[in-house]
Amino acid sequence: MRTLLLVALIVVLGVDAADARRRHHHYRSDAVEIPADESVAPGLSGDPRANTPRLRRQPPTIAALVPRDWQPEPQNPNWNGKRFLSPDGTSWLAIYRASAEDEPAADHMRTVIFAKDETITYLRGERTWLAVSGFKDSRIFYRKAILACAGKAWHHIAFEYPAELKTRMDPFVLAAAQALDNTQSDCEQSVSVNRP
Repeated sequence: MRTLLLVALIVVLGVDAADARRRHHHYRSDAVEIPADESVAPGLSGDPRANTPRLRRQPPTIAALVPRDWQPEPQNPNWNGKRFLSPDGTSWLAIYRASAEDEPAADHMRTVIFAKDETITYLRGERTWLAVSGFKDSRIFYRKAILACAGKAWHHIAFEYPAELKTRMDPFVLAAAQALDNTQSDCEQSVSVNRP
């Protein structure tokens, strides 16, 4: 079964990359924002956008997206990450890093994709990232990993929550997955080999 899923992953990765190249899809992570509250100086154009500097909006961090009522779990000194728990204790989010120098990328991807007692319903990725989702009993899991820091570290997010919360959790999961893409050059902290 794992061999079949691995072959499917390889096919999906190849087709997805080729399709993006054919359709000229490119992702740009930074946005340009023109402040609306800037006033026009006397003697300048009447269009405030013509007189204000263009500012780059900083993308939100994953931790900034965590709802305020979610509580951080106590820090584990042997693990380079943070784990947040929902107020009712049924959902969690983990944000963590792992060294990319300790094992080949394909081996690391396999450990992210496959876990005991899970049914995979979504799997996408390329050579430097992957996202996997599915069910673990009546719960939904979502994991995403990207190769960062010039190939020296993996940055991860992992979610688990009850399936009945899917509609409510989808925007949070999507926003965190997009924020993870903006961490590729965030390399100041050490990396850990342990996962949540």
